Amino acid sequence: MAQSLSLDGVRVLVVGASSGIGRAYASCAHALGAEVCVSSRRADALQDLCDELGAGHVVAADVTEPGKAEEVVARAVALMGGLDVVLYSAGFATLRPLRETQVDDWTAAYQVNVVGPSMVAQAAVEVLSPEGIVSFISSESAGEVRWGLAPYASSKAALDTAIRYWRHEHPERRFQRVIMGATMPTGFGDLMGASEHLATALERWAAVGISGTVMHVDDVGRQLAEITALMLAHPEIDVPDIYLDPRGEALR
Repeated sequence: MAQSLSLDGVRVLVVGASSGIGRAYASCAHALGAEVCVSSRRADALQDLCDELGAGHVVAADVTEPGKAEEVVARAVALMGGLDVVLYSAGFATLRPLRETQVDDWTAAYQVNVVGPSMVAQAAVEVLSPEGIVSFISSESAGEVRWGLAPYASSKAALDTAIRYWRHEHPERRFQRVIMGATMPTGFGDLMGASEHLATALERWAAVGISGTVMHVDDVGRQLAEITALMLAHPEIDVPDIYLDPRGEALR
């Protein structure tokens, strides 16, 4: 008989939980029974989430700043009495052609998308429970050429490399890469919608066969939370890479 998926007693830290995939994942993990600690720079949005759930812990911080990732992880451990799962879902992107990108575009992309997750993993690797998981949200754009997304895509490719090194140096741990397809509504989607270059980007993407279909963020959050539950129920099995992608119009 099939067993229902559960995260009862599991202690989860979500970094980047104020909106989008991180928020949806935190909500779904809580619904499956997890104790959740949520973190981002936006304390008000985190508190709104915990009020909505009627549970959870808030640790507001910018983990790209020196020492802050360690503080977030230590606080999460203190609040929950340990740590079983970390999901890093914070992300940063700009949408503009290379000739218009600025130093700040490149710096912010690498700080949020590479440095932040690496510092969180560094802080978590020694305190995770023996069967614990560190999961990172990467992007399908890391393996594609998407007009206007050079700093974002290249930073996600750098994140993929960092994940391989975490696995190499800590084979006793499970480091999971989530290759994420187009998802709405998210902060990333809000950025796309507000960009003056959106029409050009959509035209260029369609010209090279990139689909305009998207997944709903709640479905993505539920899928990821269920995968977490399955992994914890089967500690002898690793799921190092997940690719979530919207199905084409012909399959809808």
